[in-house]
Amino acid sequence: MAQMDISQFKNKLGAGGSRPNQFLVTLNWPAAIGAGVTGDDALLVTSAALPASNVNPTIVQYRGREVKLAGERTFDPWTITVLNDTGMKLRKAFEAWSNIMNNRADNGGSLAPATYMCDLQVAQLDRNNAEIRKYTINNAFPITVSEVALAYSANDVISEFNVTFQYSHFDVTPV
Repeated sequence: MAQMDISQFKNKLGAGGSRPNQFLVTLNWPAAIGAGVTGDDALLVTSAALPASNVNPTIVQYRGREVKLAGERTFDPWTITVLNDTGMKLRKAFEAWSNIMNNRADNGGSLAPATYMCDLQVAQLDRNNAEIRKYTINNAFPITVSEVALAYSANDVISEFNVTFQYSHFDVTPV
């Protein structure tokens, strides 16, 4: 086994390593929501993740043994955390997006995926805000808009909520 010194370790990290607090989320919105929200509102997204995928095994029996082969690839739901501004602009927009898909008032909703699916992006940035890796989350729509916790004891904090999206797949943009 080759010995490694601290200089080799630092060189492997490149320009100081990838930092989890250096990211940018780009939110796109269905046209039915209107012009009330913009891409700049994504500044209120305080946490996200690079999306995950899994390859489920296909199991075949052969002479009493399991043989595992690569099966279908699936994509885990993707979640972001959003800060509330005093007008709850993004919360209202995500609630409107949910109503496009299933409006409780009339039990209706859009049947056309193009009216409620959008592509979203999340990019890992370096410390100079250059993109290291960018993911496009294709055909996304919110499946959960979480509660906003309220409490008398919650001093000196801004309220926030989570939004979880389902999507068809993601693409990685080479950088």
